[in-house]
Amino acid sequence: MTLLVEECSLLAELQQHNIRIPAEMTQNLMLLHSYILVKLLVKREEHTKGARMLIRVANNISKFPSHVVPILTSTVIECHRSGLKNSAFNFAAMLLRPENRANVDPKWKKKIEQIVRKPDKSEVEEPQEACPYCSHPVQQSKLDCPQCKNNIPYCIVTGWHMLKDDWSQCPSCHFPALYSEFKKLLESSSPEERVCPMCAVNVSTDDLKLLPSPPPPSDNEA
Repeated sequence: MTLLVEECSLLAELQQHNIRIPAEMTQNLMLLHSYILVKLLVKREEHTKGARMLIRVANNISKFPSHVVPILTSTVIECHRSGLKNSAFNFAAMLLRPENRANVDPKWKKKIEQIVRKPDKSEVEEPQEACPYCSHPVQQSKLDCPQCKNNIPYCIVTGWHMLKDDWSQCPSCHFPALYSEFKKLLESSSPEERVCPMCAVNVSTDDLKLLPSPPPPSDNEA
């Protein structure tokens, strides 16, 4: 979490000085946030959301070279638990490659081998929500719209793409969040846990505001 807060602070500082933010930096922060968010989602027993975030991270596993096996293992477990059986199979097969197999935790090795030996290719379809810019249906965890070609900001509470009529932001770091989800998180957390999932600053429900309209799309090349 400390690394995430540091990256968030650096991004905010660049924005304050009107310095153009490299696309790779924005992408890396998104992936790091998605990875760390899994712990919160699983703790709240929101396993499908956690599985979707792990799929996002696992699809960019080269960004986490020292954590390949733990990430893939968690992805297989959460996907299988959430009915994403085809995804579980694909990532289990990656785990059993020669370069990874020896490092798989013995606790999970038999389970992973079984998933590969007896593949179930069924997959729960991901719900779609309207793009906040053109209203075209977009899968919840997808962060670009195939219709208007805009990048869609992600919610810091769920990792899902943002929605036009549910737009809020952290009062401290100003990263976007789905108002309904942020409010639910704060109301269901103990006082010491009522913090922003991005910057870790304490947030009160009184400070959370539903914005009348989303900001314009950012420069896709930023």
